[in-house]
Amino acid sequence: MPEPDPNVRLSNAEREALIARLQAATEEGRLDLDEFAERSREVYEAKTYAEVERLLTDLPAEDRALAVPNRAKVGGGAPDLELNPSHSHVKRQGEWRVPARIKAKAAHSAITLDCRTAVFTAADIDLDVDLRHSKITLILPPNASAIDEGVDLHGGAVVNRCHSASGGPRFHISGKNAWSKVVVRRERRFLWWPW
Repeated sequence: MPEPDPNVRLSNAEREALIARLQAATEEGRLDLDEFAERSREVYEAKTYAEVERLLTDLPAEDRALAVPNRAKVGGGAPDLELNPSHSHVKRQGEWRVPARIKAKAAHSAITLDCRTAVFTAADIDLDVDLRHSKITLILPPNASAIDEGVDLHGGAVVNRCHSASGGPRFHISGKNAWSKVVVRRERRFLWWPW
């Protein structure tokens, strides 16, 4: 992969990738918490690659790479996924296979679809929701995005923090939401604890 032009401006996704690399170095004991906090602040203030390159020069080569990691692996097809919890909590996480179509029908329940390290089997994923007094949380990797224009709301809400990304899979959310909540977000971190 060619080295980035030092005069090119950083994107938000690239800043998050750099923070993740600093976080990994902190977990390995290469940086202490004060150094991590200081370097993270400088990453958020930086405008170009040249301004952040020096923050990584004393770390091993894999920690200096400025490319945004493509965490969405592409795999073969997977059967449609149907989730029908009632008064329950369903959670998919780890390297589970994300099919091209997911149907989530929930009553008084919670569904969490953690896609941060999932294996995507399609570039476009249809998520059809039918929620009553429930919540569905979709956690996406940095290069994924979601479109939520097809959700029929009746006393519910849709909170989508992942409208745009480059080159990754895209969720198309549609269906019914009655007194429920759909949340689409990326990974959150407190120091080195992700959730």
